[in-house]
Amino acid sequence: MVSEQGFATVSPELLEAAYRLIRAGAAENRSDLSELLGVSSSTASNIARSLVSQKRVREVEASGASRGRRATQLRSIALPALVAIAEIGTRHVRYALSERVGPVKSAEEVPIDLTPGPRPTIERLLELWNELRDRDFPDHEIKAIGIAVPGPVDAGTQRVVMPSRMPGWHDADLRSIVRELTGLDAVVENDARAAALGEASELRDNHTLIYIKAGSGIGGALVINGEVHTGGRGIAGDVSHARVVEDSPFVCGCGQSGCLETVAAGAAIRRDARAFGVELESMAELIEAGLNQVPEVTQLIRNSGMLVGKALGPLINFVNPTEVIVGGSMSGLSAFMNALRVSLLGSAVPMATEGLRIEPARLAANSALTGMARAAHRLIVDAPVK
Repeated sequence: MVSEQGFATVSPELLEAAYRLIRAGAAENRSDLSELLGVSSSTASNIARSLVSQKRVREVEASGASRGRRATQLRSIALPALVAIAEIGTRHVRYALSERVGPVKSAEEVPIDLTPGPRPTIERLLELWNELRDRDFPDHEIKAIGIAVPGPVDAGTQRVVMPSRMPGWHDADLRSIVRELTGLDAVVENDARAAALGEASELRDNHTLIYIKAGSGIGGALVINGEVHTGGRGIAGDVSHARVVEDSPFVCGCGQSGCLETVAAGAAIRRDARAFGVELESMAELIEAGLNQVPEVTQLIRNSGMLVGKALGPLINFVNPTEVIVGGSMSGLSAFMNALRVSLLGSAVPMATEGLRIEPARLAANSALTGMARAAHRLIVDAPVK
């Protein structure tokens, strides 16, 4: 069947799916449409021409296009779909709004108190997002929400599960709270897995990597062939409960002693620094002391890096990743990163570490937000056609 414009017609469902991909920024050209929709190049071209003729999409010259055949990109004529995203920490929340799939360039950060519980926290986030929208995107509507939390998230239900640093949040159903307050769909994810998703999206090839978040707490995630691996219940890649110290006096929230979280996390360093008479009231003070090479703190930071490397060694042998990406506030401390490298390379077999890259996160503090933006835009793309 041929349309009045002279090209083959495409089903309304396929056109709608393509339009959502373009509007979210997931598909920027015909090649993207062909790959993401699983259609031929000619069908992708017909889809693009149909959307252009319907005045839903326009073609623009690609930036940096060279002479010769003109390279074009597809852009939605309507306002881009706006998603609200946040990475909740134990004391601060980092939040932003995102128009398109891609790296989050800027974000806001404010202190937050989690003790009132999930609902008041979400209500506060909604206030922050609305203020940001009124300031930067007054003509837009928020279409979906993505939230990363510093604790385990069940892969099936997306409920928070026994978070050691979020008292009163066990079994919290943040999606239902968001839907009740706004009517919008939401996606909830563990912060390390969200960051792994963000970092993986920046790699061109389908890498297998381990992501480690080292800050006030310790977290981890596993990416296999470019996809975040959740495991049966959503804790795949979590190294926080790897037992790295025997006969430790510090009992973890899981009931065991000697877990990596209890002896290597930023909170543990701050605790142990008191034995040297050094008071570190916050992670910011810990990082400052590390950058200033305060001897007692530097030694504790090195020990933390060694323990994280020790925990990673068996995982490197088992998974054989191409890269270990380290995020979180301690990833900027050379004492931590150097100790981690030495310990990891000494804990894994040479064949598994040959060519292995151990690097700080490319997206720095915005890794998790970038991952949540991608996940929230996917909610819009995958929503049923009405």
